[in-house]
Amino acid sequence: MLSSITRYFVFLMVLTLLSYAGGDIDKESAEEEIKDTIVVHGMVLHGRVMNLGPEKLSFRLLYSEGLNHIAYKDIESISTKYNYHISFKRMDIIGRVVAIEDNTYLKVMEGGNERTIKITDIDNFVMAVSDDTSFENRVRNKFPFTKGNINVGFEIENGGNQKNELDILLNLRYKQAEHEVKLYVDYQYDTTETENTDTTVSKDELVGILSYQNHFQNDQFYYATFAADYDRPRHILNRWIPSIGYGYRFSFAKEAWLEPSAGLAYVATTYTDAIYPDKDFAAASLNLTGKYGIDDVPYINRLIIDGFLMYYPSLENFGEDWVFRSNLTFAVPLFDFFSVKLTIDQRNDSNPDPSVGNNKTTTKLLFGLDF
Repeated sequence: MLSSITRYFVFLMVLTLLSYAGGDIDKESAEEEIKDTIVVHGMVLHGRVMNLGPEKLSFRLLYSEGLNHIAYKDIESISTKYNYHISFKRMDIIGRVVAIEDNTYLKVMEGGNERTIKITDIDNFVMAVSDDTSFENRVRNKFPFTKGNINVGFEIENGGNQKNELDILLNLRYKQAEHEVKLYVDYQYDTTETENTDTTVSKDELVGILSYQNHFQNDQFYYATFAADYDRPRHILNRWIPSIGYGYRFSFAKEAWLEPSAGLAYVATTYTDAIYPDKDFAAASLNLTGKYGIDDVPYINRLIIDGFLMYYPSLENFGEDWVFRSNLTFAVPLFDFFSVKLTIDQRNDSNPDPSVGNNKTTTKLLFGLDF
């Protein structure tokens, strides 16, 4: 038990150090003159713009490590001395923000030219490498349209039982103009060994979902998805699910939305045991994704809830053949590049082995690096 706790503390310390690994921007002194300035209800604040969200600007005050999330409607003026790399509508510029207009537009000086940019059109906003040479900032400048996170959880038990468990979750998102590509990968592996038994693999499963969305008009989009997975303890050697369809985004706020979508899919499953025949069937593709961001939460400041549902019932016999997946994630950002997540996954399919059953729910606590 003590060994496991020690490993967790070492892991957290390493991630914390990585989240603060950087270059020149972290070497500010009391005489540092470069700073951004915003005016909120007549109060002048100096510091650095960290991010532009859908509804709020994230601002780090001078000589402070905490972040302030300020609604655009409360900002009277803004000017930056730092240069920022701004990506919007297939364009990339580097310049200084000199004003905010109607709480909706930013005025940016690019060299000697002034540009007016709608905040909701901005795909990426990050400090220019000339002002921040840290590794994370170089990566964000190199891949301005790509964001994501990698999350790890593990359990090591020593004693009468020898148990080793590893969970890895990867999310990637590429967004440029109307094109959006997402990659979701979830891997779990668990072994158990006792004095009287050999090593038993109780988990060996992988889920990968690659999706493309074309936001062709307002909140409407076409999508194409390719999902693949295997689950050895549940006798699934591999499963492939390509699908296409149409979806619509219902926006309740800029960080509160739901996206239902529907289309057609084809499910092809191969089982590990020869006694179970392969199962292939055409299916409907019914999906729901959503996100809800909450600011000013007591003790944790910010909470992000997101998740998805994917249901593929057979067109011929939906009561006999189906595949269902769901994920619900509660994320708490702790630092700029570090967060903790609680995930709840449910898998339900028409598994032919009665001893395995159709349903499985997994709850995991993960620590992640965001980029």
